[in-house]
Amino acid sequence: MNPHPLRMRAPWRAAAIIALASGAGAVAAQTAMPPNLVPRGAGAITLTTDSGSRSTLRFSTTSWNAGVGPLELAAGDVETGSGKLQVYQVVYQTSGPPDLRFAGAFEYHPAHEHMHFNDFALYTLQPVNAPGGSSRTGVKTTFCVMDTTPINLGLPGAPGRAFYTQCGRDLQGISVGWGDTYGAHLAGQEIDFTGNADGIYQLKIEVDPKKVLLETNENDNVSCVLLSIRKPSTATVLDSSGQCSSVASITPSSTRTGTTVQVAITGYGFAPGMGVTFDGGTGPRPVASNVQLASDTETVDLITATVTVPYKKQPGKRPVWSVRVGGGGVLANAFTVTP
Repeated sequence: MNPHPLRMRAPWRAAAIIALASGAGAVAAQTAMPPNLVPRGAGAITLTTDSGSRSTLRFSTTSWNAGVGPLELAAGDVETGSGKLQVYQVVYQTSGPPDLRFAGAFEYHPAHEHMHFNDFALYTLQPVNAPGGSSRTGVKTTFCVMDTTPINLGLPGAPGRAFYTQCGRDLQGISVGWGDTYGAHLAGQEIDFTGNADGIYQLKIEVDPKKVLLETNENDNVSCVLLSIRKPSTATVLDSSGQCSSVASITPSSTRTGTTVQVAITGYGFAPGMGVTFDGGTGPRPVASNVQLASDTETVDLITATVTVPYKKQPGKRPVWSVRVGGGGVLANAFTVTP
C-alpha cells in the first residue's frame, strides 16, 4: 500500500485538497500519520570579528523528520493586506483523504529569493557561565522546507530519493527519514555577538516554536550545543550531545574528603528526575543523592542535592571535578575535593 498517494501528483494548492476531502463521503476508520521534527545540534560554528568590532556567531543547522508521515505544507489563499499565502499542514491518513490543519503562512524571502514558511525555527544563544553576558536571539525564523539531507532512510515510508526538492510557492515539505540543512554561509544563519561577554554559552535550536504543526512527539523539538566563546575568533564546542540541560554554578564549590555537604546547582533546562554526576577528576569521587528540582523557571533553574565524598588520606593528584546534570551540558572543573 502506498500511504501517500497524493504526493505522486503535481504540486497543488490546499483548496484542491479541501475539495477532495469534502467530496470523499464515508471512509474507513483513519489513523493520522504525522511527521516528527527533530533538530540536530548546530554545526560548523565560527566566530568572526570585523574591523569595526562587530562579532558574529555563524552555524549550520539540520532539522529532520523522524515521524510516520511526511511534513507537507500546501498553500491556500492570499491573505488580505499582507500578500502572504495561507499555509495548511497536510496530514496523511492510513486510509481516505488527508486532513488539513492551518499552519501559518508562506512569504517571499528577498535575501534567499524564494518562498519561506514562517515561524519554522528559532535560534537562541543563552549565557551559562559568562559574567555580564546576555541572551541573544537569531533573526531568522522563516525557512524553505525541503529534502536536502538523507538521515535515516531505513524508517518505514522513507523514500530513497528526495521528494520535496524545491522552495515551491504551492508545496513544501520534509519526507520521512530526510532532513533540511541550512549551511552556515546562508543569510540568517548567525547570531550577533557584538558587545557580549566572553564565556560559556548554550546555542539552542528549536523547531516549530509556536507549536502550530501536528507531530507524533512534541518533546524533542529542541537541541543544544554548549560553547566556549572568546572574542575575536574562538568558538569551541564543549558538548555536542544535543541535550539542553546546562549547568551554570554549584554552591558551595568544594568540600573535604569524608564529608557530606548540601549543594545548590543553577542552570538551564533542568527537569524532574535528572541526576547529578561528577566527572574528570582523580581520587575519591563525589556522589550526589537526594537530588531535587527546587525551581523551574523561564530563566535559571535550581537543583538541590546532598554530595558525599568518601574518606581517603590523599585526595588525588587532580581532585577537581566537572559537574553534569542529566545527560546534558557540563560545568567544567567546578567542584574541588580538599584533604
